[in-house]
Amino acid sequence: MVHSNNEYWMKAMDLQKPYYYCIEAVNENGVSERSKVIEVK
Repeated sequence: MVHSNNEYWMKAMDLQKPYYYCIEAVNENGVSERSKVIEVK
């Protein structure tokens, strides 16, 4: 979870593996729907 930032640098990633991400926003108004899952190579 990332608070008060627009980016997060994860240093433990393996260049040989694909990663899958989606975004979900949380604030005082509730929780958003999750974004579409994307693959990052």
